[in-house]
Amino acid sequence: MSVNDDGQLSSSDSFWEVGRYMRTVKRCDNGYQLCNHLRKLIEERNEIEKKYAAMLTEWTKKWNNFLDKGPEYGTTLGAWKGVLTEADGVAELHNAMAEKMMDDVHTKIKFWQKENYHKSMMHFKETKEFEDNFRKAQKPWAKRLAKVVATKKDYHVACKTEKSTANQENNSRADSSVSQEQLKKLQDKLKKCQQEVENTREKYTAALNDLNSYNAKYIEDMTEVYKRSQDFEQKRIDFFKKIFFQLHACLDLSVESRFSQIYTNLHSTIGNVDPNKDLKWWSSTHGVDMGMNWPAFEEYSPELQSISKRAKSNLGSADGGIMITSIKHSREDSYGSYSEQPSAPPPQQQQQQPQNYKTQSSTNSYASAPRNDMDRARSESPDGENPFGDGDMYDENEEGEEPPSAGWMVRALYDYVRAEDDELEFKAGDVFLQVALEDEMGWCRGKKGEDIGFYPKNYVERI
Repeated sequence: MSVNDDGQLSSSDSFWEVGRYMRTVKRCDNGYQLCNHLRKLIEERNEIEKKYAAMLTEWTKKWNNFLDKGPEYGTTLGAWKGVLTEADGVAELHNAMAEKMMDDVHTKIKFWQKENYHKSMMHFKETKEFEDNFRKAQKPWAKRLAKVVATKKDYHVACKTEKSTANQENNSRADSSVSQEQLKKLQDKLKKCQQEVENTREKYTAALNDLNSYNAKYIEDMTEVYKRSQDFEQKRIDFFKKIFFQLHACLDLSVESRFSQIYTNLHSTIGNVDPNKDLKWWSSTHGVDMGMNWPAFEEYSPELQSISKRAKSNLGSADGGIMITSIKHSREDSYGSYSEQPSAPPPQQQQQQPQNYKTQSSTNSYASAPRNDMDRARSESPDGENPFGDGDMYDENEEGEEPPSAGWMVRALYDYVRAEDDELEFKAGDVFLQVALEDEMGWCRGKKGEDIGFYPKNYVERI
């Protein structure tokens, strides 16, 4: 530390300089803020762990839905499921980790902070005590230092004045224009300056000796306060070290038995994948090991009729059609209701019609009705037009019976959902008009309200 020519204190950055103890005082406030920051760090990590766990849970839900509806099968499906089970287990562990950090670590920091930092109006009590004690220990030394600075300044000013006066006196001796009286005045002034230099030097030396003699006391008093501040800071650091170890215990999943078990189970699940077992299952369920009702020769019998689509049928295949048995044939029941109760409703395959099934004979099967019946139907229509659309209404049945001109009323036995636009849709119990006899493929044409279309004969009964 030194004083410049202007008398300003030119100090170093040493703790012993006046006021430099404030950095140590501020460290107490910083400790409180560091507790806040550490709590904030744990809170944010807690949120990250919860979000990660939630993302894992959502991810497993998405892929479980895929697997439930997807094409994977057998033991390989188990491996897929094993990966998702691992994610669920990890999500559970990370949720537990998040809760443990808040319960075991965050709460302790908050409690310790409250116990060691006591808030006053403007400061913490601990901070104020350190500042007051440092100021008290430094004050006597600071006064002596100020005196040293002042006397040093006076001494340097006296030296400067003496040197300037000496130069003037020397110049006056060489100047003949300067009178003896003026020269004598300069010489007297020089003696006074020289005396002032001696006086200020003595004062400066005395002040400096006084300061140096007090240094030991100053160091002792400041060290005592500093040691108390160090003890307080060591207490905080020791606590933080303990907290970081507890945080480590929360974060370290390698020591968690459930964590290692998750991956032991996953490894075992993946090891259970058996290609031979999966391929054998596929063969027996969807492949060459499936059973088959191979086609065999069957004699024609009027007791058996096949119901198929109005196109090239594949009655020999499992999906080609339905064999209806116990159908009673008579002039009154030529449209074939089931005898007594049907054994089961028509299967789903019958409702899903293949494309391009209609034939020319089926779409025009009502074109051969007698003309007198057709004329009579037109005469009974309010506008004289055919009420059943273009073409004739129906053919004669197999036994030559002519149906009534208005058609037959029928009742639906089952629901029927149309597969193409020219089909008639109805619900079980609906009553509507049959306007044409069945074709050779077992399809009839009916009129329900304003809708006219085709439907399978075995779905209805005549009323």
